[in-house]
Amino acid sequence: MINIRKAEEKDAYDYATILNQSWKDTYGEYISFEHIDDEFNIEKLVNCFSKYITNNDFELYMLEYGNKVVGIMELGVPDEIYKDDMTDIGEARTLHIKKDYHNLGIGSKAEEFMYARLKELGYKRVCTWIKKKNRKSIEFHKKRGFVETKYTCENPSDGAPSFIMEKDL
Repeated sequence: MINIRKAEEKDAYDYATILNQSWKDTYGEYISFEHIDDEFNIEKLVNCFSKYITNNDFELYMLEYGNKVVGIMELGVPDEIYKDDMTDIGEARTLHIKKDYHNLGIGSKAEEFMYARLKELGYKRVCTWIKKKNRKSIEFHKKRGFVETKYTCENPSDGAPSFIMEKDL
């Protein structure tokens, strides 16, 4: 059974380890593990977690399969402002699922929940940042109605340029 629930203090370590490992699994071909371990340092993430889950700009959810936390999801106000009028645009900030739990319907259920929640919050569109080299994610989002925009980040700290995709909710 798949369950989606708001993150709590007790989730700090699961959040940090899932985020760190998922970045390694997803981007490790073109972003160094050293950079990922620095950017997504487990100890640092755990120590900042209580402040993180009380942030009013986004919501953090834990994805459970059975009774085990297997993924994380963030949604809310776009992290980076990329055009003049952002009032109707929410962001699908993060959706990471442990590699051993892919292809079980967790991502699809999380995605449905995310879009419904963004609509509840009053957003009419959703945006997400995608690494240009992440062809799998680009195709995944295109199949779900996202379109590429002209907005890019050419000089990110991780050395892997990104762009934004959007879709109507």
